[in-house]
Amino acid sequence: MPARRLAPWLALALLAGSVRWGAFETAQPVALLGDENYYVEVADNLARGRGHLYVGQLEGEARAWRPPGHAWLLSLGIDTQRPAREAPELDTAVVARLQRSQIWLGTALVLLTAALGRSLFDARSGWLAGGLAALYPALIAHSHYLWSETWFSVQLLAALWAAVKTAERPGPAGVVATGLAFGVAALTREQALVAAAACGLWWLSEADGRRAALVRATAMLALAFAVTLPWMARNHTSFGRWIGISTVGWFAAAEGNSLESPEWWRRRGPVQGQFHADYFSTRNEGERLDLAREHAIARIVAEQPAWLFKKSVRNLALLANPDSVVRTKVRNGAYGDRPAAPARWLLAASTPAWLALASCAALGIAASRAGGRRLLAVLLLGAVAALHIATNATPRFRVPWLPLLCVYAAHAVWLGRGLFARLDRRGLAGAGIALVFLFGVALPYYWMWGGRP
Repeated sequence: MPARRLAPWLALALLAGSVRWGAFETAQPVALLGDENYYVEVADNLARGRGHLYVGQLEGEARAWRPPGHAWLLSLGIDTQRPAREAPELDTAVVARLQRSQIWLGTALVLLTAALGRSLFDARSGWLAGGLAALYPALIAHSHYLWSETWFSVQLLAALWAAVKTAERPGPAGVVATGLAFGVAALTREQALVAAAACGLWWLSEADGRRAALVRATAMLALAFAVTLPWMARNHTSFGRWIGISTVGWFAAAEGNSLESPEWWRRRGPVQGQFHADYFSTRNEGERLDLAREHAIARIVAEQPAWLFKKSVRNLALLANPDSVVRTKVRNGAYGDRPAAPARWLLAASTPAWLALASCAALGIAASRAGGRRLLAVLLLGAVAALHIATNATPRFRVPWLPLLCVYAAHAVWLGRGLFARLDRRGLAGAGIALVFLFGVALPYYWMWGGRP
């Protein structure tokens, strides 16, 4: 690549990397919270040859609680020559080393955002999208968190970029690359397969030759699924029954459908608390899976016929409200009694940044009829929203999709005054509904009920 073409990419990487490095180094130590502890323990077990294993204090062993991709990646950063004097998640040196490794992923995420923006729209939209991703508070913070969002975001963006390129120039190489990328991503988050199906539908709807597009989409999905088969075969061997990629899916469905009565809109309460107590006191992982599935189905049946309405309002409000993981980390003392300035800045910027990004992205999607760009966003975001309506939702679950919103927000910004000329009735209605829900439901929901404990 000529130097003049390489220079902007290097500048963007330097911006993203320096911001992330500075935020972490001045804020550390940053303690782990929730599922971060799970990933570090499993990574340590993998690195030391004990296999994909987690041992909970209450529930006991779990061998397929979550997909293996993120724990495997973290295991590459475990120094097995270092004596394990205590649990790895409590060793600040181990944790800091793993957190620094995420900064590279966060930087790669920014570059992939720019690449996707260039492919979907044009160069200037790509650069602006990359700049937005480089400075967006949640993406900066997640670049030193050990949840799976950053790694999954990198994989997802690579798969989406491959899907867009294949739509432009259909061919076997693109189909294979897209299928492999989605399949590998599914080993970090199963919802990658949902995104793959959405892209397959997009290929089909935008192609001139429907039969050839159907063959490409089917082949891509089959390849993505095939990538996950070895891991699913491992789970079947371990449990003697069909498990799939992980056991967490039914837990998410059961947790998210434990609606309180009569205040069904609340985030949590006695009904969910009782389910958690039953689930985490069950020592066998297969029995926990059965318990979660039976609970989820029973609760869904019990909430009919208003189930879809209740879950749509409650879960979309949980997904779209302006709470952030930074606030959850600060609230739980992960940044210490008095967080360093970068953590306070990220916290202060989180709410306005989300409201601005979501608003611009809604308008950008609405104004992107050309080339099926609007349809792609609607299929992807609609499929993910439906998944979280059916199961559970938190603001953290939107993180992998923030780069895509940055792309469409950048497009809206560059359209400027010409944006409204691009809006047809469908686009105007869609953007209107999204903005009314954001400011009329999700924002008041946060004001009334607060963020995640």
